Amino acid sequence: MQGWIIIKIILVFYIVLKLINMSVTRLNLANPDDSDVKFKISKFPDGQQSITLDMVDADLPNKITVSITSRLNSFKDLEIIIAANQALREFSYVENVKLNVPYFLGARSDRKFEAGTCNYLKNVICPIINSQNFSRVTVLDPHSDVLEACLNNYHKHNNHRLVKDALTHIDNKDGAQNRICLVSPDAGAYKKIFDVAKEFKIDNIVTATKVRDLKTGKILHTEVPTPEMHNDIKYVIVDDICDGGRTFTEIAKAIKAVRPTAKIYLIVTHGIFSAGFGDLNSQFEKIFSTNSYGDFDNSQLLQFNLFKN
Repeated sequence: MQGWIIIKIILVFYIVLKLINMSVTRLNLANPDDSDVKFKISKFPDGQQSITLDMVDADLPNKITVSITSRLNSFKDLEIIIAANQALREFSYVENVKLNVPYFLGARSDRKFEAGTCNYLKNVICPIINSQNFSRVTVLDPHSDVLEACLNNYHKHNNHRLVKDALTHIDNKDGAQNRICLVSPDAGAYKKIFDVAKEFKIDNIVTATKVRDLKTGKILHTEVPTPEMHNDIKYVIVDDICDGGRTFTEIAKAIKAVRPTAKIYLIVTHGIFSAGFGDLNSQFEKIFSTNSYGDFDNSQLLQFNLFKN
């Protein structure tokens, strides 16, 4: 038994020495198999969660930076992120802790919507993240610029890698740019779509418009300009979040009302897909997304894995 304990201590020291030779050590809460730091999550009867890191407590000469990668879909995710951060800071050789959360909880609640409510990002979620003193917080394709104003040490990644991979899948032949028409879901998303068009040298862009009842604010129908184009044009809707998906299916229906044989594709960075895939599958040739929010089994969905190195 004593010999086994000695072997275990040697193995732990070996792991730590390996970690300090890395520029950034990864703590991957979303994919334990791809994590440099091994860990165990425990759950208690009252709902509390805690984490135990497989690291040795010792004074080491070299300092390391640890990057926590996690989903941030709920307060349960947030609890583990905080527990992991605080556990890491117990080790003297951990100098900096970064946080990588591709999807950010409450990203759409970026303002006070009505009396009796609050600005969720500004007053609820961001103060908690800021209290953890991360040296950098990285978010993928955030919903709005409000997050930048509310989050300390904020760093964002755009959606260009996802769009590039999706467009290559849609059409990888010469002159593909001329056969693609990007569709902005609304005027608010146009700047992001324009940046995508500029990056990939796509000239064709249209913007969808929701026509509302002026008295009730209810959406009556969706309009999409369909300028004269050659028959093999492919319409590609690009946005950051797909929740239920009705916005996108209505856009597709509006396009098909004018061009019944149109091939339409959907690229969304964060797929929540709360209403399932029935309506989405009926309107789109293919749906492209990351697994920032979850992993889904759907034959018409191509997901790009963010949590595997």
